Amino acid sequence: MKTLIAILVLFLTTFNHAKSLEYTVLSDAEVKYLLQFYSDINDLWFGIYVYDSEGVEEKIGYMHLWSEEESSFSSYKKAVIIDNSDMHIEMFTGEVVETSDFITQQIYQADPPYNLLYEFESETYGGSKLTTTSTRQKDSMKIIRSDGFNKETTILKNFDYRLNHFLSDLKFDLPKQNFVGNTVISKQYTAGQFDDLTMTLSEIKEQTVNGVVYKYSVYDAVWDDGEFPISGQMIVDENMIPISFWMKDALLEMRLEDKEIAQDITNQRDFFLYNTIPLDRDFYQILENNSHTYVKNIFLEIQGNYNNQFPTAIQQEVIQVDGVNYLVLGNDYFESEYGIREEVTKSDVQKNLEKKDFDPIDDPMIINLAKKGIKDATNVDDKIINLLSFVDDYIEDTYVVGSVTTVYDIIEQKSGDCSEHSFLFNVLARSIGIPSRMVSGYAYDPQSQSFGGHAWNEVVVDGYWLPVDPMWNWASVFGHIKEGEGLNPFLHNIKFRLALIEFENGEEKIF
Repeated sequence: MKTLIAILVLFLTTFNHAKSLEYTVLSDAEVKYLLQFYSDINDLWFGIYVYDSEGVEEKIGYMHLWSEEESSFSSYKKAVIIDNSDMHIEMFTGEVVETSDFITQQIYQADPPYNLLYEFESETYGGSKLTTTSTRQKDSMKIIRSDGFNKETTILKNFDYRLNHFLSDLKFDLPKQNFVGNTVISKQYTAGQFDDLTMTLSEIKEQTVNGVVYKYSVYDAVWDDGEFPISGQMIVDENMIPISFWMKDALLEMRLEDKEIAQDITNQRDFFLYNTIPLDRDFYQILENNSHTYVKNIFLEIQGNYNNQFPTAIQQEVIQVDGVNYLVLGNDYFESEYGIREEVTKSDVQKNLEKKDFDPIDDPMIINLAKKGIKDATNVDDKIINLLSFVDDYIEDTYVVGSVTTVYDIIEQKSGDCSEHSFLFNVLARSIGIPSRMVSGYAYDPQSQSFGGHAWNEVVVDGYWLPVDPMWNWASVFGHIKEGEGLNPFLHNIKFRLALIEFENGEEKIF
């Protein structure tokens, strides 16, 4: 039950450091009780499914959870508790099968003070692997992150994380705690960072099947990094075994299954097309037919289950007229009345010029490649234009899913899609002093008449963030939709209707 939640969140999003709350911390006696209670629940399998807006399910993977005990670990001679999980995802995307594997292991002392001694986590996408290892050193935790090329070490001092924290969301299983309305806030440690989990027992139900009465509990859950909460719902049987876990916004479910059923994966659907936002007409064709005048704004009516999924950003804003939500995409970066022009602060510049995880911007080879890209340009505008063209020419456009995670992979392979273009441009730009950040969202595809997943960049020009697209060699971007942080990866529950096009000369075309 515990690791089920943590791993599912890992699949959906990566959180920042969580905000401080009044956490539930179990007593040593409560921990002992729960360890005995769950001693026989140590081998569970789950199938992982996604659903479209019509309720049609598609199986994409499975997860295995198990626990064990060992007599010793490192210098600790006492028995330890080991919590393991293995999640496998397969998605057919653009005629390529994307395979991802997530493996975690946590080792705790089996006796008070029940300290977390060791954690290992690996994420494998295609041929690339990221690992994070956390090892206790007295009162500190040593964290090592590696991508196979680089290692980064972090020390968390005065580290306090124990089974008393890890098992806190199981407080409902303690005597007299399983009542509707009871809420537990727990602190979660995963891969070197803490997140917040709030669980509330919302319902206790009974269901009769073939004359047998089954009882189960329904829990509402919210993960919160302080900025972008994600909600879900868990159903647990009367033996406290999780039957189902449902991520509401993502239309994703994990279901308890027999091992053989859980491991049976058959993919039929192209998940790239599955994750597009369809448009009711081809507005590119409309723009071509009105090429005599400059397009100022387009208004897209948002149809379906819209849940504030698009932030106000550069050249975009969601407005409401007569109770209807419209996404407005502007084409004039400097004069648009919609969206925001984001000024750059000193901290922004510093943040987007500093060396980040696995971004070797201080590598002489990277710097020399960037200098080659900008050619003889001396001002920022020309450097950006030349670098966009260089990256566009350097990388052969191929549809590659999850094949690279480092800039060295990209430089060696010289092929990829929008992610590789954006990643390479980001590292090269920052290596020569141009603040840059990667952006994810959606871009219009006239062939499928929909907005599909896309990645591009924003760079600093004249004190503002300016969007650029190295995949398409665009120094001026129009028709891209920036998504918010923590946005779920499946937006197939909404559609767009082209409602209005505003032209610079004051003309309007209403649909």
